Amino acid sequence: MYVYLLLASLLVSPCVGAAPQTALVNVKVRVLLVDKDLNQKPVPFYLIYFRNLGTADAPTALKTDLDGKAERQLPPGHYSISSPKPVELGGKRYSWNLEIQITGAEQRIDLTNDNAKTEDLPSTASATGENKSSSGVAGGELTALFDRLKNSVVAIHSESGKGSGFLVDSTGLVVTNNHVVDSSSYLAVQFDDKRKVPARLVTANVDKDLAVIRFDPAAFPEGVVAPLLSNEAASHLAVGQRVFTIGNPLGREKALTTGVVSKIERDSINSDININPGNSGGPLFTLDGQVAGITTSVLRNLASIVPVELVRPLVEQARKDIVSQAPPAPVLLPVEPTDYFPPDALRELLKQEKLDTKPYFFDAGEFQVGLITPPMNYFLRHEQEMAAARKAAKRSGGDAATAKPPSSALEDAQDYRPVLLVRVRPKFRAFFKVRFKNGFVRMRLLCGGKELTPILPGRSEFDLYDQRERKVDTAFQGIYEYQADAVTPACGNVVLEIYSEKDPNTPESKPIDAATVERVWIDFDAFRQAHPASSPAPAAKP
Repeated sequence: MYVYLLLASLLVSPCVGAAPQTALVNVKVRVLLVDKDLNQKPVPFYLIYFRNLGTADAPTALKTDLDGKAERQLPPGHYSISSPKPVELGGKRYSWNLEIQITGAEQRIDLTNDNAKTEDLPSTASATGENKSSSGVAGGELTALFDRLKNSVVAIHSESGKGSGFLVDSTGLVVTNNHVVDSSSYLAVQFDDKRKVPARLVTANVDKDLAVIRFDPAAFPEGVVAPLLSNEAASHLAVGQRVFTIGNPLGREKALTTGVVSKIERDSINSDININPGNSGGPLFTLDGQVAGITTSVLRNLASIVPVELVRPLVEQARKDIVSQAPPAPVLLPVEPTDYFPPDALRELLKQEKLDTKPYFFDAGEFQVGLITPPMNYFLRHEQEMAAARKAAKRSGGDAATAKPPSSALEDAQDYRPVLLVRVRPKFRAFFKVRFKNGFVRMRLLCGGKELTPILPGRSEFDLYDQRERKVDTAFQGIYEYQADAVTPACGNVVLEIYSEKDPNTPESKPIDAATVERVWIDFDAFRQAHPASSPAPAAKP
């Protein structure tokens, strides 16, 4: 869950007779191309001109940074956008010349393949790579490698979040990053959008950020063991060599990314390959389809990869450790829905000035609980933006009820999964010394006395700051994710049990009143109407 802080500063000068100034629009530009392998390629240090067609002013020049982004405040109006120099990628030349209306408090503009003028480069310039992908290997060969190896890669779920991993043994051993699974009482391996099963930590190397976990391979008979590059072959890995990875970046399933080896050191390989959140822990493949290392993190603009020579000993140790152990039971666990909450239903909420949020937040002993549904989450996230838009409408003599929502709020409505989040945060005391009263360990949500299995039982650190913004204490909070139909009026009794650091064996039991349960259920009405087949109505109360 993200928290947005809006910071504003007002400068008032006693200038008599000064004309009112038009509010500037914060324009954010991104220049991003996609190559033949569907890799995103930001265009750095690229010059773009914005000309206000309603004035005779000279055009404003914007230059992108390393990530292909630029930002500037511009007066509202009708603009032309042009690029004096084309970009060449994959045998094509891209340039932009378009017109756009700039309005509101903030506007995002993406210059991509879709809105570019595209020209084929002369055949002499592209003949050598006519049938090659940007990876330096024939496109068909890379596709075949992806098809052959994609089932060796899995998504890893733990209390701290998500990552990637890859199968290294037919007994169900998976290599991943230690930071993905460290200190988590919940581990699961997911293969596709329907199959997720429990996993168990076998062994780890904290210093190298490596871990080996295990699941029951019977749950995924299509699984493919990723071959590890031999130490001899790994010693011949060279700077400039093409590599690729398959992972689960930003929640997307099985995405392929290519790059080159940029630097080789004794304990790490650096590459320009993109490693996004969720991709960490995935395999780095050579174009022979063998694992050269495991992705770990990003160092500035380069990804850091642990060489296969350091991975192999940990795998051998794991094989010894599981000789007399059975794998976790292959029980199917709840998975995150692939559908999204209807965005138009969320946008309708922007017409409301207020939303009664009291039923969603309550105390449970030394903890504060929040039941966060997509409508409530969306409204609170954009409440201040809409309040500012209504004030602006009133100042200009318009009707506050017809205030135009910011484009960022309209766009954000597309990104909400139909899930219920239960957030449990420790309270704090300010007597003598500011500190938390307790810390979160785990929780159970009971429907009619039966425990509901969460999609993800999240547990993360929560910091406490004093009035001088100094960190004074840290404790754990819980954010558990449940399916949309988990809490219903048909439950009869809904009870939340919270286990704390002070007493990890005896829970703080908090019944949730029927009116709150009803509100939560109603909040998902729009999703149920849009997806009636996947959203059963609640059964009658016993």
